Parts: sequence; structure tokens; C-alpha cells
Amino acid sequence: MDSRTPPYPDFLRDGGETGALIRSHDWARTPIGPISGWPQSLKTTVGLMLRSPIPMVLLWGEHGVMIYNDPYSVFAAGRHPRLLGSNVLEGWPEVADFNAHVMQVGMAGGTLSFRDQELTLYRNGAPEQVWMNLDYSPVIDESGQPGGVLAIVVETTSRVAMEAALRESETRLRGVLDGMGESLALLDRDFRIIDMNAEALRLEDRPRDEIIGKTHWEAHPEADPALGEMYQHAMATKKPVEMRHRYVWPHGRVSWIAMHAYPVGEGLAVFYGDVTEQVEAEERLRESEERLRLMADAVPQIVWVTDAEGKTEFFNRQWFEYTGSTVMPVSAAQVAIDFVHPDDEAVTIEAYGRAQRTGGVFEVEHRIRSKDGEYRWFLVRAEPYRDPRSGEIVRWFGVSIDIHDRRIAQEHQQLLINELNHRVKNTLATVQSVASQTLRNADSTEQAKEALEARLFALSRAHDVLTRENWESADLYDIVEQAVEPYSSRGEDRLHLEGARVRVPPRMALALAMALQELATNAVKYGALSNETGAIKIAWSVQPGGTGPRLHLRWEETGGPAVRRPLRRGFGSRLIERSLSQDLDGTAEISFPASGVVCIVDAPLT
Repeated sequence: MDSRTPPYPDFLRDGGETGALIRSHDWARTPIGPISGWPQSLKTTVGLMLRSPIPMVLLWGEHGVMIYNDPYSVFAAGRHPRLLGSNVLEGWPEVADFNAHVMQVGMAGGTLSFRDQELTLYRNGAPEQVWMNLDYSPVIDESGQPGGVLAIVVETTSRVAMEAALRESETRLRGVLDGMGESLALLDRDFRIIDMNAEALRLEDRPRDEIIGKTHWEAHPEADPALGEMYQHAMATKKPVEMRHRYVWPHGRVSWIAMHAYPVGEGLAVFYGDVTEQVEAEERLRESEERLRLMADAVPQIVWVTDAEGKTEFFNRQWFEYTGSTVMPVSAAQVAIDFVHPDDEAVTIEAYGRAQRTGGVFEVEHRIRSKDGEYRWFLVRAEPYRDPRSGEIVRWFGVSIDIHDRRIAQEHQQLLINELNHRVKNTLATVQSVASQTLRNADSTEQAKEALEARLFALSRAHDVLTRENWESADLYDIVEQAVEPYSSRGEDRLHLEGARVRVPPRMALALAMALQELATNAVKYGALSNETGAIKIAWSVQPGGTGPRLHLRWEETGGPAVRRPLRRGFGSRLIERSLSQDLDGTAEISFPASGVVCIVDAPLT
């Protein structure tokens, strides 16, 4: 081997450890065969995947043969490298049903996306409950069909567990505070008294600085030793404890105090006696504000608060991360001027001013500039908070929700609806024309019924082909095959199709389908398909033209009864020669040699 020859195929270069494993793997023993026979679409996808820092796995072929990158091997843990080259349903048997659904949707051309999907995996021989963000997309091969499914796998187990723990802690704390009816003291992990409420200070009946900042033993040297032991036990076990004890206050007053200690974070919340409603409300408000701040920062949208005049009081972390700003805007007006898209600025200011005047809900959709200089659409909504006594607005609590993807999707949906309306109108116009011409030229009601049904069925079959292709274009072979399929018989070889796989626009597909149906119908009645020996050849090719490629299609009948030129042209002939020529911006000519009908179509492929 030349020393300059890379040890791996080019697409495996810089593929890391997994790229080397792919190179040395015996792929001939898998359904996808050796690397030398892989299609370019597979090689390109694998090359891109190996260079990605995101865990990715490619499920190739109908069996879902697994090929993945280094980050995914970390996710696979103890199952790596055994997963490489295995079928996904066998490689992950515990989630076979889930992956079977993924393969079914992906190989049909669909996509799937899951956020915080919960699954149970056996990565290291034992069941693990995991959460993942999963995105699946089909990979189109050289045939234009899905050859496999590409998956992006990002494990979110740690975050989900942390959020669950945070919710549990907040719920526990909320329950404690909601039931609080006694004096409260907060102790840190060193049992130092860091705060006390008003009722606790009243019971202490001494200056605050004689208690705050001192340990429990320093502040209460005469307390029952069992009380300190109870605090230590609560801190060590993280379980609440309680006791009743007799206590002599420094000023000589003797009391029986019921103590309840609850672990909160790294410290303790100690309740001992009654508290007034005012102190209880103040304590809850302080802790509620902190919880709200934490919750607001955890929300994946922008949360903000202004005073009644629009001066900002709060923005959560999402604002600073999205905009890249390090300083909080001073007012809602500054936000509109400095961050909102210029085209949306006036609408935003006017809507906010109207809400301030009327006291109603402020709601607007506008674009906000990100730290990268890009604009995304947000739904902004704020409600006023009124003073319970005066009824006047004192604050606005708002949220800015990212609706960019939804808005783009809605615009795309409206575009599709408009396109659908256009196509439905065109189709109805075609049906109206076909029906009118058919009824006008039919010799009898039965003849009109048969001709109309045949022409509408031909139009329907062409629509089916175009629908499968999202009405972007259609394979000419499929259009021709569908048009003449009703006239072929099992065991006979009388219809011969010859031509390359050519994509034609919807307008040309419908026109050709109608024309071929007319030709086939006449062939059954009078031409090559009216006896047992006739045959039809339909051949087409793409030829260069002065303004671009042109489609040349030839219908030729042989072996049928001798042909004579008709005395008058029926609707079918006129539809082919006139309507087809107009729809295709080309020419369509029918000739009647004795050997069989010949129709030649020449039209620009664009």
C-alpha cells in the first residue's frame, strides 16, 4: 500500500475511535454488506455523523443496522462496541416496540421528536430509568426513498432528576410554611442562628444582636442538652424531629416550649411558639419572592415585571441569555427601542400604552433581537397587579413566549392552504371542461357516463401519483403506468413502456394522464387492444432544445385492425391535440397509418 494512502476510506477520516471500529468491522456479515459496496448517501451520512460532537446513531436499511459516533458510544456505555453493526431491535430489546415505531415512521419518510422521553435501558446489565431528547429524521438514498433513519440522542436524565428534586424540596418547604403558626428560627449547617421572626424575638425578649450570628449553644447556654442533640440528629438524618422541654429564658422567665426542627437545604427551620399573622405573612412573602425568582429562572421563556409606569423591576435569566445583555433595561420603552424589531416597535409601544390607559391585558406579537443579531417572534402578554386596598395598578407581570417556530409553521400552513385552493380550483375547472365536452359530444347517456367516468378516473389516478410526491413533480413512468394500468391483463404482454425516469411538473402529469387514457380507450374500442394480437408501445426520451430540455413521447399501435382516418374528430382527439398542446406549451399530433394509430407529443420539460 502506498504510504500516502489513508488507512480508512475518506469518509471515515477523523472519525475517532468509533470510526476506526467501523473500518475494521466485518460488515459483510450484516444486511448492509461490506463498506466497498455502501452507497454514497450512506457514506456521506456516516462521515458527517462521525464528526459531530452530538450523540448520533444511524439506523440503516429495513433492519435498522446501527452505525454511530464516539459521543453515542459513551451513551451506550456497557453495550459498546457490541451495538455496532447490530439490528436496533436486537441491540436494544427492552425498547424494541419504541424503536419499531421509529423505524416504521422514518422509513415511510416521516420525522419524530421527543423531549424528556422516559425509557428503561439496560446499558450496564441493570435497568436504568433514563430521560432523553430524541430527534429522528429519514436519510434519503440514491433511489429517492428513505434508506435509513438518523437519530440524535441527548440524555437529559441529570436535569430531569434535578428538577424533580427541586420540585420536591419546594413542595416540602411550601407545606411547612403554609402550616406555620409558631415562632421561627433558621439555623445554618454550623447550627448558627441566621434569622428569627418577630414572634421569636418577642419570646426571647432581648436585643437581636445578642442572638443572631451565634450558635444555638452560644445563644442558649442554659438550654436542655437534648435540644442540641435533636438538632444534630435532624441535620445528620435529614429527617424532621420534635421535642417538648422546659426552658428558662435569660431574663428569668420559665416556659415550656414545643420544638419542631425541619431540614431545609443545608440547614434547619426551627418552629417554637406562636407567631402573629403579620409576621407569618412577611416571612412567607420573603421566601415566596425568592422561590418565584428561582422558578422564573427555571422557566424556558422570558419573564419580566415592571411598575405601573413601565419601569422594569425584574427580568429572569432567559432574557439575559437570549439577548446577551448584561444590564437590565430601565423601562419597557427601552426594550421596544433597543431590542424589538423596528417594524414592530410602534405597535408594541401603542399596545402597552393602551393597556396602561384601560387597565386591560397587554398582548402583542413582535420580534426580539438575539445576542447573535437574529430576530425571533415572541408572544408578549402581561396582566396588571392592583393594590388590594386602592385598586390601582402597581405592577405588570409579563411573559414573552418564543412562538417563532409556530408562527413560521402557521405561515407555511397558510401558504399550503392557498396552494390547495388554487389546485382545487384548477382541478374543478378541468373536471367542468371534461364533463361539458363529454356530454356535448356523446351519442347517448350511457356513452357519456362511461366516457366521463373513465376520464375522471384517469385524472384521479394522476392525482394519486402527484399526492405521493407532495405535488412538486411526478415520475413520468409512474404517470404512464397508472394511466394504462386498467387496460393491461394478467398473463399478457401487450403494453410496452420504454423510457427513463423523468420528473415532470404537475400540469404536464395531468395532461399526459388524460391524453393516454383517451388513446387507451380508443385502442380498446377500435385499435390494437380490440383484438387478441395487437400491442401498444409507449416510448419517451428527453432531448436538448433551444430553450432547454424537451420531452418527446410516442404512442404507437401495431397488430390491430387496419386503421382508417375518421370522418370527424371526436372530443378525445380534440382533447389530445388542442388541450394537450395548450397545457404543455408544445405540440401533440395524431396520425392514422393503416398499421395503427400513432400519437407524438413534443413539449418543453420545464
